[in-house]
Amino acid sequence: MAEISVTTRTLKVENVIGEAVKQVNVVRDITLPVLAKKIESVDTKINNVEHKIIDNKVIVEATLHKQIYYVECVTGDVQEFTVPDEKITEFVHIKGANPDMEAKVDVDIEYCDVEAVKTKHSENGCHRLFNQTCILRIRVKVIETIELEVVTGVSGEGLVPSFETITIENIIGSGMEQFNISDNFIELPIETKKIKSIDAEIQDVEEKILRGKVLIKGKLHKQIFYVVEPSGEVKETSADIPFSVFVPVEGAREGATVSTDIRIEFVDSELVTRNGRKFVRETVVLKVTAKVTDRITISVVTAVAGAEVDVRTLKIESVIGRGQRQVNVLGDIITPTPARKVARVDAELRNLEGEAIRNKVIVRGVLHKQVYYVSAVDDQLRELTVEEPFTEFIHIEGVQEGDIVDVSGRIEYVNVEAKESTPTTNWRQTAVLEIRAKVTETEEITVVVAVRGAEVEPSCPPGTIQQTYVIQKGDTLFNIARRFGVTVQEILAVNPQITNPNALVVGQVINIPCPSGMG
Repeated sequence: MAEISVTTRTLKVENVIGEAVKQVNVVRDITLPVLAKKIESVDTKINNVEHKIIDNKVIVEATLHKQIYYVECVTGDVQEFTVPDEKITEFVHIKGANPDMEAKVDVDIEYCDVEAVKTKHSENGCHRLFNQTCILRIRVKVIETIELEVVTGVSGEGLVPSFETITIENIIGSGMEQFNISDNFIELPIETKKIKSIDAEIQDVEEKILRGKVLIKGKLHKQIFYVVEPSGEVKETSADIPFSVFVPVEGAREGATVSTDIRIEFVDSELVTRNGRKFVRETVVLKVTAKVTDRITISVVTAVAGAEVDVRTLKIESVIGRGQRQVNVLGDIITPTPARKVARVDAELRNLEGEAIRNKVIVRGVLHKQVYYVSAVDDQLRELTVEEPFTEFIHIEGVQEGDIVDVSGRIEYVNVEAKESTPTTNWRQTAVLEIRAKVTETEEITVVVAVRGAEVEPSCPPGTIQQTYVIQKGDTLFNIARRFGVTVQEILAVNPQITNPNALVVGQVINIPCPSGMG
């Protein structure tokens, strides 16, 4: 057997097992504490997204959180009502999934509306019972991280390798850190009786790769709902807690690419009194993971004429390109009543979507703001929900229509200021956003992972015109024909039972014609 020289390279990649999208309708009745003329706005968000992989399925759990702002029937005041969180549990079928794999899960709110329901308690166009309809979109991708040696070169007498150039995200390493944010004291009014609930989310995440580690910075945004006495009214305040975490990742280096995931694993709160003042003390536990990759382009062997090979078929997500852009969102805001000042603005990006066209990505989204202002009419703190849709282009060379787009963004700056002397109803909003887009394509490639010399099968016994052969795992008609010195067409001619040459069954017995001049 002639000597064969083989060169290989170790790759660590994410192999895509499958992906699916499921739409879920969430319908329920909501009863407000008092009669309402109308619903001013509905603030919805998805919290606590978790998943569990079982055989051929992914169980997705999430919490649908809603705050309803309504106009009270008697006073005309705008009041807030926090709907009890609704637990969502759905199964997403993905063939081939098993508990040893990983999943990437996104849950988005596509639509949410609340309509009045007329009952015997309704009067003068005011209602307490409302019907909610929300449409959620669940996207799941199941992957497995595999490490394998791929053949990058073959030489030897009579061998003719076939090559293909591929671009992949090679995994350098990954790491995880648990991070505690505790002993944060946020002052509340002295009339506070208890903490009703706390909503927490991660915002404004930034990453920086250092040698052997990843620095992750972000902001923990919290909305605290508390009950005051003696009225029992629920009020709200918010706080932002900056944090930074180092995640060790062996092999990490500047110039590589990092992807992060931050999950809130635990939130606890306690109402404490110190020196006649009341505070909420919170403990939050974060699970922070980082994965560092390097985009490489290599030439791999896909077949070798004249030799036996072992192959592996991979379904990988390759990155076509990345881009980012700074966006200024300007707009006028008109408050329902004259306002003395704007106390604060809570803002977040919603409904971010990307669409690939030639060499560009169209990014659409909504800048959602809750503006809290002091009314000049009664000096009460009131809330106004404002949504600013925007559309922007990010140039990414090589993008084609239909490519897969992943978009993300963060709010770098937001401000609302009066356009004239206060009190006034005319206000001007300025926001600076950073929008990022990553364009990928999922492709299936077959690579050679081992090469060995072709086995020489025994010649046909004298006086015979054909012999039998039992199909083995990994056999193809092409390899069998080459091994016995015949053609695929000659094998098919003596095996009429083979209707699909690409679907051989292990253990199947077939006839092999003797090569010309033998038998």
